[in-house]
Order: sequence, then structure tokens, then C-alpha cells
Amino acid sequence: MSDPYCYPGTDVLRNIENIQDAEELAAFERSATANRMETLPDDFPITPGGYCAIHRHIFQDVYDWAGEYRLVDIARTDDLFCLVPYIAQELAKRLEVIRSENNLLGLRAEDFVARAAEHAIELNAIHPFREGNGRTLRAFLFVLARQAGHDIHMERIDAASWNEASRVSFRTGDSRTMRKIIADAIR
Repeated sequence: MSDPYCYPGTDVLRNIENIQDAEELAAFERSATANRMETLPDDFPITPGGYCAIHRHIFQDVYDWAGEYRLVDIARTDDLFCLVPYIAQELAKRLEVIRSENNLLGLRAEDFVARAAEHAIELNAIHPFREGNGRTLRAFLFVLARQAGHDIHMERIDAASWNEASRVSFRTGDSRTMRKIIADAIR
């Protein structure tokens, strides 16, 4: 079955610039999203709408569907992410848990790290967008940390290490590597 997000006969995502070469799109996306990540406000609400607004902020120059839940099921290797019919409710449930924990406000750094890592691995499993879930999750972590009173240094989070920690935690439920990455960014 073809992916409606892609140009016919390719795995290149339809994009605002109509770039149909995968490498060219990847370079454009990296540049456009890096600029947006550098100017990310830290006042997004900790709600499903706020989470979508973060994605829209980062990807608005690349995809016209930025900030919208995906309409197709996706997987990495053999690992299937949250099925489309459950994305909205699962994201709402996870963000409600965070809100029930007072958005992690007032926690000591170690406690913030532990809770943020746990929430990050759950949000990763939901994977609400067709593309850009890792960057959106890292941006959400920045917003959450700042709103909770923690100074977080996002430049200390290596994207490849983050993605690997996300893969490991997705498969095993083990959040230790994610906790270490977040802890290193807060210290």
C-alpha cells in the first residue's frame, strides 16, 4: 500500500518546497527545523494542543501537515507505534498524567529527570506525527524542563544518542539510558 504522505512511487515525504529528492529534502528539513528549534519558545501549554503546536512550530516550513496527528500506522523495523485510532486518546492520557504531577514543577533535578525520562519513553511510543517525533519530543522536554524550573542545555543532547535511547526504551521499557541523557543536559 502506498503512503499518502509520500510522492507516488517514492518514500519522499510531500513537502512545501515540492522537493522530491530524498537527500535534498533531508538537508532542507535539517536546516529549516534547526532554525526553528533554536527559536523555540518555552511557553507552550503541556496539553495535546501544546504538543501539536510544538511540532507545528518546528516543521511549519517543511510540511503542510505540521502539527497534525498522522493518518497512517508507522513502525521502525518491526516495532509498531501507537495505532492511528488511539493517538489522540493516548497522548491526552499521557499529558494528563504529567499535569497530575503538577507538570513536574518543584521536583529536585534527580526526580525531574526520572519522571521526564519515563514520560519521554511513553510519548515516544505514541509517535503522533508522520515525521519529526524525536525532535518534537526533545523540544517538549525543553519546554517541560523550563516550565518546571530546570535549566536544560539542549545542545548537550546528541540526536543519535537520543534516538538510540528511544529505541532501547521502546523495546525494553528500560529508561536508564534516557535518564542519563536528560541528567547530562540538566547538569
